[in-house]
Amino acid sequence: MAGTLASRITGLLRHSLLNQLFDARVTDAFTVAWRVPNLFRELLAEGALSNSFVPVYARLRAADPNDARRLAGALLSALILVNAVLLLVATLAAPWIVDLLLGAEGSVDRDLAVRLTRAVFPFLAAVSLSAWAMGVLNARERFLAPGLAPVALNVVALIGMLAFPGAAVPLAVAFVAGGVAQALVQVPALVRAGVAPRPRRPWHPELLGVLVLMAPFAITTSGRQAVNLVATRVLDGLPVGSQTAWFNADLFLSLALGVFAVSPALAWYARLSNLAGEDPDAFAPTLREGLGVIAFLTAPAGALLIALSEPAVRAVFDGLSLVGGGLDDRRLGLTVAAAGPIGLAVPALGLHQLLSRAWYVRGEVRTPIAVGVAFLTVQATAFAVLGPRFGVAGLAWGAAGAAWVQLLALGTLTARRERLNVAAWLGHGVRVAVAAAAAGAVAAGAASFVPTPDWWGWVARLAAGGTAGVGAYLAFAAALRLPEVARLASWRPGRRSG
Repeated sequence: MAGTLASRITGLLRHSLLNQLFDARVTDAFTVAWRVPNLFRELLAEGALSNSFVPVYARLRAADPNDARRLAGALLSALILVNAVLLLVATLAAPWIVDLLLGAEGSVDRDLAVRLTRAVFPFLAAVSLSAWAMGVLNARERFLAPGLAPVALNVVALIGMLAFPGAAVPLAVAFVAGGVAQALVQVPALVRAGVAPRPRRPWHPELLGVLVLMAPFAITTSGRQAVNLVATRVLDGLPVGSQTAWFNADLFLSLALGVFAVSPALAWYARLSNLAGEDPDAFAPTLREGLGVIAFLTAPAGALLIALSEPAVRAVFDGLSLVGGGLDDRRLGLTVAAAGPIGLAVPALGLHQLLSRAWYVRGEVRTPIAVGVAFLTVQATAFAVLGPRFGVAGLAWGAAGAAWVQLLALGTLTARRERLNVAAWLGHGVRVAVAAAAAGAVAAGAASFVPTPDWWGWVARLAAGGTAGVGAYLAFAAALRLPEVARLASWRPGRRSG
């Protein structure tokens, strides 16, 4: 979580400078171009690849470590080949891809988006290799290097933006260079673990098992990209800056999920993958513990984002206003409008991170596929209905509502599958929600007493509200006897829980 926190904070700084050093024409076009490698990123990188690889690699490593290394090498070679083909196709088909993402007439510069798509697409190859390293290290329960690796991406991109402010194509090249750095910084950790990258013949019998587990990710990823297409088209019909504002709001969601949900979910996923074979009786208790911790962490994160959306947006994206720069009022206002409602999605999406992985460990993929497809259908419908009427705020409300529908469905099915105590689980959730709501109210009240004449005032408002909110949450959580408070008080580095 510490590594992910560092990467998310530097990521916010990266996108803050992106907004402040480049005008809306460039940021809107880059946001569209950036979505193109991300069409495949969840499948070939952080999503499907790492999550499907971890349980297969962990099982194989327990039986034959050398064979596990052969599997890793075969997957590395396959990734290199697939990315080479995709790079060629994307370069040739960039105009068609951009036209698919945009409407007939909209607010985004189509020609610039095509140029930036071709320039930024090699990022996919770099991040795929980074995800391969992340999967190997996570399967061995080594999390620091993968957690810190995105910091390299952010630092290199920051340097490129500062070196060429306002220049569109160098911006895309800087992100590609950052992706390469993200992969390279994990190599020392791989060497220390005795699994240095060695490409082999791109085939291994267990690759089929990896592909089977990738199936749900392939389907849900395709669905997510269809939803992104709907969102992009809706945003293209809204005022200039809407594409950028929606992307900015999503950064706050990604920060909260990355630190407080994805990081612990990956840790529990690796543990559950090992327990499934070593100690099956410990599987359900460990899953319950993980869900409790993620709920405990994500609920206040979402509540504070709702309560402090404006000071958070202004503190992150308007720092250069002190020297005559900063983000224009339109993009600031649109980002605030989306960031508040999207905070409601944080707990629901956070719990889904671990719930879905529990099914993947069991090798049961049909249920999360069905739930995921239903969720994406609801979300796309909400975008199409609410976006044109309420703008970026409508998209945020639609995303939050769909996330809770998904949690209700998958949570019910998981509780039945793993025989979880639903009453105890709901009781814990209610207490967490009460503490989080109270913390959000305290944060909003504390922030309102701080004057905001300039950027420093917004930073002070954010700091005051955040400090008061966190303190209030811990106090209410202790008063409500949430077990995570006692665990935090007694935790020591290196100690296994469960």
